[in-house]
Formats: sequence, C-alpha cells, structure tokens
Amino acid sequence: MSYSLPVFVSSTCHELRDLRAAIKTWLLGLGLTPMMSDEVGFPHVNGMPPYATCLRVLEECPLVIVVIDRRYGQAFDDWGPYTQHKGCAPTHAELRHALDLGKHVLIYVHNDTWNFYETWRKNPDAFSVSAPNGLDEATLRMFQELKQRNPTPWMNRFADVSEVLKSLNHEFVNQLYAQLRDQEKQTADLAAYMLDKILEATPEVREKVAAGLSPDLVKDREVLQRQLAALEGQLIETKGATQEKIDSVGREKSEVQARLDAVTQQLRHTSLLLTRAAMKDAPWLDFIRRTMMPKQPGRVPFHNSAEVALRGYHAAAGGRQKPVLREVTWSKLPQTENGLHRGYKAGIIFKGQLFTPGITFTNRRRGEAGPPAGNADYFWHLPNTYFGDYLEVSCSEDEIESPLSWRDYEFQVKNPEGQTSDWVVFSYPFDDAMLLKVGHDSSEIGKKLLAAGKAAEAIEPLRKAYVFSDRMLGVQHEDTLLAKSVWERARNEAALAKLRLRGGDQVAVSSGPHAGKRGVVEELLLNQLHAYVIKSVDGEVFQASDEQVERVSASETKALG
Repeated sequence: MSYSLPVFVSSTCHELRDLRAAIKTWLLGLGLTPMMSDEVGFPHVNGMPPYATCLRVLEECPLVIVVIDRRYGQAFDDWGPYTQHKGCAPTHAELRHALDLGKHVLIYVHNDTWNFYETWRKNPDAFSVSAPNGLDEATLRMFQELKQRNPTPWMNRFADVSEVLKSLNHEFVNQLYAQLRDQEKQTADLAAYMLDKILEATPEVREKVAAGLSPDLVKDREVLQRQLAALEGQLIETKGATQEKIDSVGREKSEVQARLDAVTQQLRHTSLLLTRAAMKDAPWLDFIRRTMMPKQPGRVPFHNSAEVALRGYHAAAGGRQKPVLREVTWSKLPQTENGLHRGYKAGIIFKGQLFTPGITFTNRRRGEAGPPAGNADYFWHLPNTYFGDYLEVSCSEDEIESPLSWRDYEFQVKNPEGQTSDWVVFSYPFDDAMLLKVGHDSSEIGKKLLAAGKAAEAIEPLRKAYVFSDRMLGVQHEDTLLAKSVWERARNEAALAKLRLRGGDQVAVSSGPHAGKRGVVEELLLNQLHAYVIKSVDGEVFQASDEQVERVSASETKALG
C-alpha cells in the first residue's frame, strides 16, 4: 500500500471550485490525501468554530498549497484557542499558521492580483478610490504581509489552472523531500532514516538503523558478547579445576547467553519493523523515482540531497559549506545529449564548486545595494540542472540579445543551509561595435515606422533599441531614457489605435460584471485589458474592456441628459 501523505489545500474564495477540483484530482493521482474544508468527511472539533478546526487539521499536514485570488473572505474574531488570528479571514489565518509552524507552503497568486498589488503599494489611497470590481483591498494587504516576511515564503503567479498544475509538477517533489529531510533532522525514529537507508538494504545499514533506534540495546549486546567471550576463555582455563568452579563458570555463561539471546531478539524485532516500514514506503518512493524525476542529459536533475541520493549521486561533502561561484556566462546547448532530451537550446551556465543539492540562485543589476524595494530578501530561483560544480538555467537561444540581456548583472548562489557565494558579474565575449550598430539600426527602423503611422510595427524594433542602449550605456544614460520614451510612445499609440472610444464618450456596458450599466469614459488606461475607467450615472467608478462596452447613440445620450 502506498504512503498517503495529507496535503492541506486553502484558497481565498470557494468560487475557485474548478481549480480546487483540479488540484484535488492531481493530489489523488499521486496517492496523496487532499485535506479540503469543503469536502465531505473533513474533520471537525466539537466546541470549536469550523474555520478554526481547519487550523487543527493543518497542523497535521506537513505540506500546504494556497491559492490567492481577488477575494479575501469573511473575517472572524472568534478563533477558539487560536486567538492570535483574531480579525483574519480563514485563508489568511491558515497562511499565517502554516508559516509560523514552519510548514512547507506553496503559494499561488493570480496574475491580476499580483499586478494590482504592484500598483496599490505605490499609492494605496489613490488605488482604493478606483479599485477593480471584485478585488478586496484586504487581499492586497495580506499579500504585502507575505512579501515582507523574513524569510519570504515561496510564491508563484498563475493565469489559469494549467499553470498551477504545471508548477506543482515542477515544485512539489522539492517541497516533499524538503519536508522529509526536516523529519530526518528532527526525529530519531524509523522515518528519520528512511530516505538514506531504503536504498541500502545491507546488514551494515540495518545495524546502523538499529543503533539509532535502540542505542542501549546495541551497547548491552556488545557488553554481553564480551562477557560471553571472557567466560568461554575461563572455561578453557578451568581444566583441572574443581567441579564446583567449572559449574559456577558454566552457570554464569548460561545466564549471559540467555541475556544475549533476549537482546538479540529485540534487535531483530527492531529490524523487522524497519523492513515492514520500508516495504510500506517503497512503492511511494519508487513512484516518485519513476514518474516525477525525469532524467536530464548528462547532469543531475535539481531538487535536493534526498532526491539526488535516490538517483545514485551524492551531495557535496561536509554539509554546511560556503559555495564558490567562479563564472556565470551564456552558452548554446545541444537539445539532445547522450540520447536524452534536454528541453531547451541555450542556458545561463554557473561554474564553481561546493554546490550542494538544493542550491538556488539570484541576480541583481551591478551596483544595487540590496534586495528590491519593499522586499527583505532577493528572489531565489531553482536551476534547471544541477551538478556539484555546474548549474544550468534555461533561457532564450537568441545569440545576440539573450546574453546581452544579462550584461551588467551579477549573480549569487545559496546552499540550502543558507551559505551564499560572493557576487560574480556575468561575463561573455561581447562584440560592442556590432551591438551598437544593431541598436542604432533598430532605432532608425522603429522611428521611421512610427513616423509613418505604423505604431504597432514600430514597437519591436524600438524595444530592441531601448534594451541595447540600456545594456550598453546604462539605465540612466540620456540616450537610454530617450529610447525608452520613444518605445513607450509607440506602445501607447498602438494601444490607443485599438480602442474605439475616447475620454468623454457615453457608453453602455453590454457584458461582464457591470453589464447593463451606463456612464461616461473618464480615463483611458493604455496597455491594459480593462482600459476604460467609467463613471456610471449613479457615481460608481469601474473598469471595462473594449469588448464589454458600446457607444451610446446621440439620441440615447440626449435622453440621459
């Protein structure tokens, strides 16, 4: 029977039924037990509010999946014994509780909410006046709280259920093994040894496990074995001694032998328990090995020490060591290597030593003093491929712009225990003369297209000109700032050309959450899906897309007064 691990699933609103159902199906397919409060059979505790019961259930789940959309949910003051969560909605309390307990948490935030947060944090008061329909400001405050935690929890954005499932397939094994690794550090029982020992079914390993489980028994056996050997020696030496002396040594030997047999039997029982537990967990570990860890060409797929051990590799010796990063560069890579499919054709290559399985990387613009504004730490990412002195991160195969995009950036790597390398500047044999020419030519092409009224066609060459200037001359260089302004002008003109209405136009909303309302276009938010900021006849301000509105005819406008 496969090992069934409980996984707690939380979301900010139960309107996400399809997504929750997809996650449930995915977990069940892995032989896991999804714990979801809206499912039949979810545990309840007498005398405790149902939403507070969720926290009790969460405490028994080593892994937690959280989905955040626009809605915050109803806040409650009565949290039973969990008074620290007074005033929180259930998902907010569940998030806090899981992170405070050190659970392994995967947090997925919808793209819209993430984008709204970036606008809100710059000016919360102005944003709240025209907040999008269905978006609770409390959700943004909760998201801000998450981003300000130290350390920042793992978070990823998503557009739809397929992106969540794709991410889960990539991240879940990493979180699972991190949880089991933590178990190994925290407890001295069977589970603590499972990952290391299940692959080594040898008498020596079983002996080591038995020593860890019952150290006193092992010591007793060793003492008794020495006593028995000594008594057997005495019996040899008693030849010619009195019968009384021989009988006395014989009785003592029998007593020691009986005690030794009892201790040995107990140790055999311990080994039997180990074997039974190993048989129980072996199907689960084998399932992971076969289905969730596809091999990479010539390298070890990255997750952590336990997974690498399952694959037959070994972590860097010494454990808590500072990684050494010597070089970061860009290179084209064969898509197929040694008969295996790599999955990408170019990558950022990290070279150094003491890269421990579980290593992550980050980057920043050279000269930056610390993490991004509003964040306590940098954003750390997983490499695609791991080896003890080598990492790969997939990227674009464009031989000119892909390496250029990392010019003037520096990188750092961090081992799982927290040790970080020194910052290393990205290096590559750039042809500056060629790059300046490509940037200049792109600028000229884009400007001509823009002057000819072809703003949409001008966007790409002008973007390229801006990127080349930024990387070659610097982000604050006057030529870079000019290139950026021309590129943004092209984007705005192209976006404006796609919109049928202008400020002051009277409109009727034909679809969407505001269908049936009428009003006037007060502002245009270019390059946004819901580009029209509309003030309705009753004073409500909301947003709508071009597809959701129709211009009100002259006669209807007059009738509206």
